[in-house]
Amino acid sequence: MTPVDNRIEVLILQHPLEAHEAKNSVALLALGLTRVRLEIGERFDAQALSDGLGPGARLLYPQTPMPSTSPQAVENTKFRLPAEAGAVSRLVVLDATWRKSLKMLHLNPALMALPRLALQDLPPPRYRAMRRARRADQLSTLEAVCTALAQLEQDETRYQPMLDGFERFIARWQARAAR
Repeated sequence: MTPVDNRIEVLILQHPLEAHEAKNSVALLALGLTRVRLEIGERFDAQALSDGLGPGARLLYPQTPMPSTSPQAVENTKFRLPAEAGAVSRLVVLDATWRKSLKMLHLNPALMALPRLALQDLPPPRYRAMRRARRADQLSTLEAVCTALAQLEQDETRYQPMLDGFERFIARWQARAAR
C-alpha cells in the first residue's frame, strides 16, 4: 500500500465482526492514510464520541434515509459532495454490513446527529470479486473513503495509488481462492 497524506482526517468506526474479517479493506486503509483513527465497537462512549467529532465532522452515509431512520437523521441528509468540501475537517465512516451500520447509528445518537455526506459520481466497485453487494453502487470502505476524500479535496488522482494497491490485494485474494 502506498501511503497518502490525506488532508481531511478520517475516523473509522468498525463493527467488531469486521475487525477480524480476512477481506477487511479497513486494514489497508489504515496503512495507506496518514490521518486516520480506527475505533472498534458497536456502541461508543457518548461523551468521548461527541468531544471527538467537532463542527467539521461529517458522516459518510447514504443520502437516502434507511428504513426506520429518525426524522433528525433525515434532516441531516442535505449535504452532498463536493459542495461541502471546505467545511469538512473530519470524515466519519462506519465499517459494517448495512444492517449492522444502521444498528450502530441507532446505538450512537451522536452519529445520528451528524450531517451526512453522500458520494457523487461513483466509480465502478472493485470489491465485488470478494464480497457480494445487494446494489451495484455499493463500495468497500476503502473505495468509499478514497472516493470521498478525492471529491472533498478536489484531487481525483491523489488516492489512485491506494486504489491500485487495493486492486492488487483483490487479485492476490482471487488467485488464492482459485487454488
